[in-house]
Amino acid sequence: MTLLTIVDESLRALLGEMLLPQVGKVFTATDVGEIQRILIERESPSIVLFDLNRQAELVEICREGRQEKIGFPLYMLALVSDDQLGDFMFMEGIDDYLRIPVCEYELGVRLRVATRILDLEMELTNTQKELRYTACRDPMTGLLNHNEIIDVLQRRLDLPETRGHSVSIVMMDLDSFKHTNDTYGHLSGDNVLCQTSQKLLDLTRPVDSVGRYGGDEFLIVLNNCNSEDAFQLAERIRTAVEEDLPAVLDDEVNITVSVGIATACQGDSNALDLIGKADTALYEAKKDGGNKVRVAEEKPSANLKLVGEGENAGRLTD
Repeated sequence: MTLLTIVDESLRALLGEMLLPQVGKVFTATDVGEIQRILIERESPSIVLFDLNRQAELVEICREGRQEKIGFPLYMLALVSDDQLGDFMFMEGIDDYLRIPVCEYELGVRLRVATRILDLEMELTNTQKELRYTACRDPMTGLLNHNEIIDVLQRRLDLPETRGHSVSIVMMDLDSFKHTNDTYGHLSGDNVLCQTSQKLLDLTRPVDSVGRYGGDEFLIVLNNCNSEDAFQLAERIRTAVEEDLPAVLDDEVNITVSVGIATACQGDSNALDLIGKADTALYEAKKDGGNKVRVAEEKPSANLKLVGEGENAGRLTD
């Protein structure tokens, strides 16, 4: 907990004697830059105790700090004289007040109340964060869930800065995963999904998004990534899954993946349409025996043929 005092020289020494037994650590600031630094850079709930005589710029700074310190609430406690009470009643952003001259006992009570309120606000904030995290995550793998990965892709396509920059998606599916479940059991199958999920996180960049699309299907959103780069990544993933076999019940499980890639072109603005293109490419990889990567053209038709070199290289064209 941070306690910041913004008071005149006449109150500073008196408050220092009163506050040290209450909170142990007190920050005093008068310079605008120093106030902002303490409020914003110190990522902790803060009690701001200030003299209302200096309220014009200081209250505004504290309001800005309240807005910027997302997740770290502020409690504004004003020191006011009797003739300032009328003005104080019309102020926004102030949580409580204390009359001057300051009573040490009353100050201690207000600080304990402020601390309790900030603790409750932080508890509420943390609970909200946990709920937001849970709402967008797959509970088993920890990846983004079906709805969230689609929303991530749609938000990326909607961004103005996306124009002129490639957005590619990689849709992948474990080959013959039903056989793994039938042979080793569903708990072991879940273990394979979790190990595969970790591989995807290890092989992608922090700016990319990895989601469990459903069942044994995964969807990766690649930012600023053209089809060639997406293909190279998909090949690394395919090779890693094939060669680094997951261990289940002290046995190595033979797992491979089929991969479909689609890259957003000018005019592509719908996430589900782009996913449909990647899904078509994935189907072709499955149809060709699995353990392959296929790349969809901008407008794949029903008459798709495979071009390219190498056993696992391929591109779908009309």
